[in-house]
Amino acid sequence: MSLRPPIAIGLAMLCAMAPARSAELPKAAPVPASPFLPVIYKYADTLLERGRDTFGPISTGFFLSALDRTTLGLLTNRPPAPAGVRETSRAGAKNGALTCANLQHDENLLRLLFTLSELSAKPKYSNAAAAALTAFLTRTPSTNTHLLPWGEHLGWDVLRDEPAPADGARLGTHQFFRPWILWERCFDLAPAASQQVALGLREHHLNPRTGALALQADFAEHGLHDELDDPRQAGFFLRTWAIAYARTGDEQFLRACDRLLARFEKRISGPVQGAVAVSSLSLAIDCAGAAHHVPKPLSARLRTCAAQADELFCGLPHSLKESHGFIIGSNLVVSRLWSAEPGTPTTAQVALMCLSRYENGAKLLAYREFIHAAADIYRNSSPPPELDLWPGTLGHVISLQLAAWRSTARAEYLERARELGRFALDKFFDQSPLPRASTKSEHYETITGADTLALALVELHLQVLHITAVRCPSNSIDR
Repeated sequence: MSLRPPIAIGLAMLCAMAPARSAELPKAAPVPASPFLPVIYKYADTLLERGRDTFGPISTGFFLSALDRTTLGLLTNRPPAPAGVRETSRAGAKNGALTCANLQHDENLLRLLFTLSELSAKPKYSNAAAAALTAFLTRTPSTNTHLLPWGEHLGWDVLRDEPAPADGARLGTHQFFRPWILWERCFDLAPAASQQVALGLREHHLNPRTGALALQADFAEHGLHDELDDPRQAGFFLRTWAIAYARTGDEQFLRACDRLLARFEKRISGPVQGAVAVSSLSLAIDCAGAAHHVPKPLSARLRTCAAQADELFCGLPHSLKESHGFIIGSNLVVSRLWSAEPGTPTTAQVALMCLSRYENGAKLLAYREFIHAAADIYRNSSPPPELDLWPGTLGHVISLQLAAWRSTARAEYLERARELGRFALDKFFDQSPLPRASTKSEHYETITGADTLALALVELHLQVLHITAVRCPSNSIDR
């Protein structure tokens, strides 16, 4: 007779007495389908392997602004522009192939790469983004003006390794394509070069005679045009100089902010047309952002200016249910749903501007109502088949649906975002890891917002799988 240890006997008795519970355990909920992230990793990997500058005398590592989707190489021609894109904004010299890099066209791509490194724990993505930023800041500024070859009308020709004005643009022209919200990273990576660029932007807008930050009349006297007369562009400069002041302590930047803000304080509080109101809403976003980086008296003025722009914009008779758009122009011209072009925001773009203000300090509940109303419109609207749709437009609508879902917890917004995400994979990522420049284009060109769509698909993936450890950057910089 075998003797069993007392502990073993006790365990056997307990097991015999315990009821069978395996059948009662709830089944694990199925993991929601999310086909989006593998496509975005393939897109990013292709750009890292095939889409960076290895041409000319210097291999800079810049991301190319246009590529052949079949060969995954540099374009040797100038394909027709997607509908709504001006030749003066494309990444190529006049009548030449699209052989330029424009870092502002790739701003959301850089943000995407930093996010992918967080998600994957693979530093290759963030390293590539950091290398492109560092090289652009240190290798490309003009030796005379210290301005960068980027933005609305300039690029860097990767074959000649020199600045290249777009078709019809002047080499000295400087306008931001988007707000540059990566200044903090720039100062981390290349502080001296970043400071010099910010000083160059200040000196570019000095009175040609007195050396003070110019007013519009100062430029008109000399036959020049000042970008800072536009509230939208002015906001981009205010954000730049505020961060430069915070990182350097150089009071030249503080004085530049003070003078530029004074130009708009009275104007923003008066009655204006719709077109200026949308531009002023963009200014409000940057005033609120800049306020975090400057001393209290100026910070308070910036926040007051932002609040006045809020009142101005929300006081317009926007009627989204009837017109399906925000007022963006004089004579009550409203935004369009799906048809995009530079300088004319879609309804989704304006709604994401409202989201940016609402999430960053604006106290008007009207912004939340605008977000929900715009999201409802897109829940019941699809792009017309004949439209030459931009990837960025679809990205804006996806991010808008996700914002409404987070705000209301209504599942139909999340489901609509998933439908649009699957539509995006089918229409833009077919037959190539690089997305189309538009639904009627065969090439890749970043000016139409491929990076915005990619960022929206990462945001969608995180929301579908309820991943909160990594936060997707806000997809609201296209303004």
